[in-house]
Amino acid sequence: MSALLGGAYAAADEDRAGAVARFCDDLLAELAGRDDTLSGALLAGLAAVAPPDARERAAELLAGRKGPAWAAAAGAVTCTSAWAMSDVYGDQTEYILAFEYADGTLGGPPHAVCVLVDFNLGIVKDCWASLHPDGILADCRKSAAEDEDLLLAEVDAATVGLRVAELFAATDRLPTLPEAQGLAEERCAVLARLAVLPAFDGTPTPDASDLAGIVEDFLASPEGELEDAPRAVVEACARLIVEYSLAEHRNDPLRWSPIAVELFLLDWAPRSAVIDEDCTRWLPTVLIAFVTYAGRRSGLPDHAVRATQDAVSEHIPAFAESMVGADTEHVTAAQVARAMIADGVDPTDDTAVRAWLDARMRP
Repeated sequence: MSALLGGAYAAADEDRAGAVARFCDDLLAELAGRDDTLSGALLAGLAAVAPPDARERAAELLAGRKGPAWAAAAGAVTCTSAWAMSDVYGDQTEYILAFEYADGTLGGPPHAVCVLVDFNLGIVKDCWASLHPDGILADCRKSAAEDEDLLLAEVDAATVGLRVAELFAATDRLPTLPEAQGLAEERCAVLARLAVLPAFDGTPTPDASDLAGIVEDFLASPEGELEDAPRAVVEACARLIVEYSLAEHRNDPLRWSPIAVELFLLDWAPRSAVIDEDCTRWLPTVLIAFVTYAGRRSGLPDHAVRATQDAVSEHIPAFAESMVGADTEHVTAAQVARAMIADGVDPTDDTAVRAWLDARMRP
């Protein structure tokens, strides 16, 4: 059933979750007037893996009918453990969630669902199910023992459920899905398993106090003492770096990697950073200091910190060019604001902004 719903998901160009819901509505309407073995099996499948609303309606239609024997056990599972296998930076993580049925005779053997996520892109890249959870974990332990840049740890299932559900929602909105076939086919089954995980009762979204606290701690750290750098400029750059990391690295604002600094310097900052020339000049230097600080705080190995520092240095020329050069057909609001600041115009002063724009538009 999950693969059937995945077909509707993969075929949709937009609003993929809505396409799955509409497919379920049409299928339920067709099954409502039938009472045969096939319709009972389809309703049982929908009651097990369909989105919540369709799942409830399928269960209601199935009540009183003769469904397949396994229908009574479908979805009646408990998560027995949750694990995360990630690279040393935490750029990509494979979550392994092990489950067992309350009634193994009807439901089946213990099993696992695995979800591969990319925290730099903020999406799910693949997902799949396995009937061999012990074998998967054994392979992960072996890989982690052989490669110091692979980390395996048991994690909180509720946190995984919240995090992965958010990334699935972001993946649903992508203009083009990742190529992995299992993503569409297994998505509904995986989401149904996430639905049985304990509810997350923490604070999922960072707030202003998190930003201020990290900036203050960095400025007070040895890494935050930058010779010849104006203190106000260092603080402004640090705030920009932390604002980005809190927004893009929600699960860990101290997570930085070579790929993360590339995305920050060459993609996000040119599009979104409203800073003056001093901050533009000092931003890579402050970023090197900040990733050093973040690496120390998070216990990142020295070689991984050095690789991240080197990535910042490598991208400085391209960063400098992207911050001053703009394709006139694709100028962002941040680029316009930076040009205003360079000309001594306050972007928050409407009168000054209008005068600046008028002057720029004159032939």
